[in-house]
Amino acid sequence: MQGHILGSGTGIPSLTRNAAGYHLEAGGEQLLIDCGSATLLQLERVGKSFRDLDALFITHVHPDHIGDLIPLIHAMRLPGLNRVKPFTVHGPPGFAEFFARYVVPVAEPPAAFPWHVVEAPPEWTRNDLVIRSFSTPHSSRFQSRAYRFEWQGACVVFSGDTDDHPELPAFCQEADLLFLECSTLDAGKVDGHLSAGLCGRLARQAGAKRLILTHFYPIDGPDSLFLDECRRHYAGPVSLARDLDPFTVTPAPP
Repeated sequence: MQGHILGSGTGIPSLTRNAAGYHLEAGGEQLLIDCGSATLLQLERVGKSFRDLDALFITHVHPDHIGDLIPLIHAMRLPGLNRVKPFTVHGPPGFAEFFARYVVPVAEPPAAFPWHVVEAPPEWTRNDLVIRSFSTPHSSRFQSRAYRFEWQGACVVFSGDTDDHPELPAFCQEADLLFLECSTLDAGKVDGHLSAGLCGRLARQAGAKRLILTHFYPIDGPDSLFLDECRRHYAGPVSLARDLDPFTVTPAPP
């Protein structure tokens, strides 16, 4: 499995951190996890294209995670696409109603190829790619999901936006690569989000092989402070997400 970080930021505009988005290639499929504003442009910057996508996985419907959903639909409706393979949008419970009520009136899905909107079950497969979802505590207004992708013995987990949860380490168990949202330092912890120290504890409890912190709000000080707090609890390899960086997920040796 391999991919690119398309956006490591939040809803706060930044010249260095785009809103949330990740591209993942696994099992012969090209997947998008979240699509904040300008995700489609970020795809082009890493040499990928919306034309080749097979599925989109929405963690939740905050604008910094779905800002390019309508532009994606609009782009797929444009003449000359010549697409025949289906496209599936996966989302948390309630997403199908949200899509029908707020998205379709603005951008009706294309009719030239199959378009599916599916609320993510706890586990399913796409070809030989095993996908799991987990309900995360983020907002009292709507549901949110983390996603786990397993293929040929390799595993990557994207937490989406989440607060601490006693069952989340089990969902992330022994991930070869774990993406955790790290919105704040411990001192600035806000409800519905993880802080750097919590990320370190969660990764340690999960036995994650490698950790990438992402989804940063601006702080008063260098970004390295996120690493400093996380490393107090997690001794494994950890880095800060950077927009347009590639990543590779391979099974850890036994």
